[in-house]
Parts: sequence; structure tokens; C-alpha cells
Amino acid sequence: MNLEKLRYFVDLVQTGSFTKAGKKNYVSQVSITQQIHFLEEHFECQLIDRTTIPVTPTEAGKILYQESLQLLQQYQQLNQRLVDYNEGQNRIRIEYTSIMDIQQLSQVIHKHDLKKADIVLDVEKVPLKGVAENLRNHRYDLAISFDSEFFEEEGIRTIPLYHGNYLAVVGKGHAYFEKESLTIDQLYSQPIVMLAPEMIGKSYYLMLENALKDGYAPNIIKVASDIETELFMIQNNNMIGFFPENYPLVNNGDGVKLLPIEHSHHQFSIVLAYRKGENKPSIKRFLGIIRG
Repeated sequence: MNLEKLRYFVDLVQTGSFTKAGKKNYVSQVSITQQIHFLEEHFECQLIDRTTIPVTPTEAGKILYQESLQLLQQYQQLNQRLVDYNEGQNRIRIEYTSIMDIQQLSQVIHKHDLKKADIVLDVEKVPLKGVAENLRNHRYDLAISFDSEFFEEEGIRTIPLYHGNYLAVVGKGHAYFEKESLTIDQLYSQPIVMLAPEMIGKSYYLMLENALKDGYAPNIIKVASDIETELFMIQNNNMIGFFPENYPLVNNGDGVKLLPIEHSHHQFSIVLAYRKGENKPSIKRFLGIIRG
């Protein structure tokens, strides 16, 4: 099997149409249909539900879709690395997980002239939960994320870039909206909404540990799958949420208020992570630049 068939399948899932997938790849609808049939025969299972409009992947198709995305990405990275080798480029692939990560990285590299160091950076956003695994498996050269994701990762080392506190966030209708800060008693007496552990990985469980250090079990009554849902619950359902201080997408005046938590263990660091024993010259040079 060649990768072209998997690319056709991915495009079919993303467009939801045999015709659109064909146009995207400059082939006929019939060609896409034939390639999908080949995949279904090869894997001996139905991959696409053709009874829906747009067409959707079956449960088996969802598995193939996720794995194919990863495989195609790895193949693209392989091509790029060989091109870089032939052209003498020192390219470093960095994964990040939030807008805060990429801003911290930008601030650091703006202090240095990477062109003089003959280094080219590629960055890509990934889900928080898988960031450490990606680094361990060499899918990326470096990672920038919250330090909690690398906790107890024996083969990974980190360089601190930023340290801060988590803030409580309340909506305009909340009884605490006029306050300037919250005690931990006030915080834990209220219903709390959090991003789901599937989204934020170890950070979710670190929050629970920090709450226990504060002497409380948090009253989490809702887990959200994205930030927009979390903010909606904060603004409209009188729940308290948590966000890192200086988080760009959440500001006072946007229907919410950010409140410092007095004497709390809820803190975080953003770090640059790398594999222990890293010996690639360009990466070692870049790490030396970051350390100053």
C-alpha cells in the first residue's frame, strides 16, 4: 500500500465528499472511490459510512484517520529532514500546546539572532495531553509547554521560561465579581468548571493535587472539551474556572473577572523540554542559546 491511498482517505474524511476529495487531489470521484474500496478490502472492514451526507468515517475509519494523519505527518517530516540535509539546513522541530507557549518562545528567540547561529525553527501546535509522548518518540526535537506535562518523565529535561499563578475566573453575575481576590475558603465553596483531562493531560490532575495541598477537595461539576465552552459555563452558569495569569484569550472586561487566589498552591511554569542525552549539534547549540 502506498501513502497516496491514505492521503485520499484523509481528504475524504475532512471534506465529507468523494467529489470534493477528488477535486482536491486532481483525480476523478471514481478514483477516490476505488482507493477507498482498496483500503476497506485491505483492512477487511468498512471505513466509510456512505449513507450519511456528508459521508463520515466508521469507528474503524476514525482509527485509520488518526493514524494516517500521524503517518503522513511523519512522512512529510522525513522529506523535510532529507531536504534540509541536502541543503545544509539546521532545522529544529518544536511542538507547543497553547498561545502562551508560543509567545514565550517568541520572546526568547527575539533576544537572539538565530540566523547567525544557522538555525531554522519549525513550530506546530499539538494537544497538551500528548506533548511528552511526542518528544519521547522523536516526533519533534523540542517541546514547549506547562511543566506538569513532563512531571516524572525520566528521559526528559526542561529549561524554565516563565513562572506564574493560576487565577480564578468568574462571570459578571457571580457573587464574587466585585471582589479583588479570593481566599481558598471562598474558592472551594463554589462549583468549578475545568477543561477535561483529555484536553489538558497531567495539568488536570496537578490541579487536584494542588487543591489537596490547600486542604480541600474541589467541587468540579463540569469538565469542558474546549476553552469556549469553559468560558460559557463561567459567564452563564455561575461557575468558577482556572486560567493562567496573563493568558491572552481571557481578560478583565470580557464578561469575566480574573481574581488572584490568596495563599494557594495553584502555580505553573512554562518550560522548554528536550530529551536527556540529546546530541544533535543544532539542538545542543539552540539549548545553549536559550540558557544564555
